[in-house]
Amino acid sequence: MEAAPEVVKSARTLQLGILGAGEGEASSAKANRETLEEKILSAGADAGVTLTAAGIVLTPLGTGSEAWDTDSQLPFSEWEVVLNLPGDQADVVLNSLRDSMKSEPVWISSSSVGSRVADDMIGRAFGALFASLVCIIAYIWFRFQRVIYGFAAVAALLHDVLITLGAIAVSYWLADALGVLQIDPFKISLTVVAAILTIIGYSLNDTIVVFDRIRETKGKAPKLTGEMINTSINQTLSRTLLTSLTTLIVVVLLYWFGGEGIHAFAFALVVGVIAGTYSSIFIASPILLFLIERGDNRKVA
Repeated sequence: MEAAPEVVKSARTLQLGILGAGEGEASSAKANRETLEEKILSAGADAGVTLTAAGIVLTPLGTGSEAWDTDSQLPFSEWEVVLNLPGDQADVVLNSLRDSMKSEPVWISSSSVGSRVADDMIGRAFGALFASLVCIIAYIWFRFQRVIYGFAAVAALLHDVLITLGAIAVSYWLADALGVLQIDPFKISLTVVAAILTIIGYSLNDTIVVFDRIRETKGKAPKLTGEMINTSINQTLSRTLLTSLTTLIVVVLLYWFGGEGIHAFAFALVVGVIAGTYSSIFIASPILLFLIERGDNRKVA
């Protein structure tokens, strides 16, 4: 009885920055596992070598590789490649990969933003945020006929924004410890700014619902009391929780299965929906009562 043929595997280490960089360019190219696997299969086909995805084992090297798994989309510049091929055929495939990378270096999308462009982007983001808050104050002032309602709502919105930004900042230190929850070292980007503006709209809608019920409960009473606010919150609590729970289920699924492109966006939405739910109850309403009582005391004085 003949012994089964021995499976030949050849291990090689790829420096993607060197492969992808042309003359005079810095070696900073990176690729994730899926992209690199596709390029290796394409290089094998160009070289006339039979190779399947099952015959490729990729392991990243360098900083951050300890948190990597086979489903991760994180890019790395250095990979250990194990091919289910004899050494000479593995060299042929890698040489073909090198040639294709020099002529057409195609990797996952990445960009580097200079400090001047980044400053301009940050300035525009803060400008959009400030303009939205001013418009919110004006709208609520018009709707409720008192600017105090607008200030209370904006205070709650600022809380939601700061909590979301704080969660993104803390994710840098929690990424390794909570990798099982798919928490990455997130950074502020345009998608995060879009998420923050979305959170503002969501939280504002919930706050206005509570304020509407407070106005109805007050009616023609001369003074708004804490008991009126408490009654209004209890009457709208079921609606608030059901709406928030439905929204939270959607954004959690988006965060878990949405992919790398919207991962930071979905993470910000998850945090923002949770913060926006309790801010309309425990922050906006108490601040509204505080401002009204302060104004009434000034009139008496």
